[in-house]
Amino acid sequence: MKHFKLLIIFLLSLCLFSESVIAAKENTTKEENNSYKVKVYMITKEGCPGCEAAYEYFDGLLNENPDLFEFIPFEVFNKEWKWNSNELQTLFTKVYEYFNEDVSHASTPTIIIGDYHTLGLPNDRNTVYDAIVKNQKDGKDVISLIAKDNNLKIDELKYDRNTEKEENSNYDTIIIIGIFVILIGGFAGLIILGKK
Repeated sequence: MKHFKLLIIFLLSLCLFSESVIAAKENTTKEENNSYKVKVYMITKEGCPGCEAAYEYFDGLLNENPDLFEFIPFEVFNKEWKWNSNELQTLFTKVYEYFNEDVSHASTPTIIIGDYHTLGLPNDRNTVYDAIVKNQKDGKDVISLIAKDNNLKIDELKYDRNTEKEENSNYDTIIIIGIFVILIGGFAGLIILGKK
């Protein structure tokens, strides 16, 4: 009976510890998101090869310079070039109007950094990096202004490529904890049976 009580105390401690680790991680993420970073926006289309190349470029740049910028993609079009939502259509149209681009000649990826924009990822990647550095100094954010003027919520419109990865990661964590609890319970059962 003494071992059983110790096992229960251990399992409760394990549960409380895992909850505190999760809460600490959430608080750290919130604090990181509150610090100012240059916002790099990218308008994409589902299945766009140029967009995949741009994702790889920005992922690499973020790995080298994690504090340099925040990357915010918007998947505006599906594979058939249909709008994914009215809000994304409004955002896209207003961005193209702001930069005097012809909406009927939509191009993805469209990259916006401050008041700099490019249709497609330029061959000279230094121009993108230079725009990020310039924007650190002037802090202009055209997308936020357009969103505010049109009552659009950027957080609700941005495309999260990592959602599926995070869901799978959470599922894996639950399975590992479940296996751990079953193993501990099995060992406790063997200890109890061995005492009899």
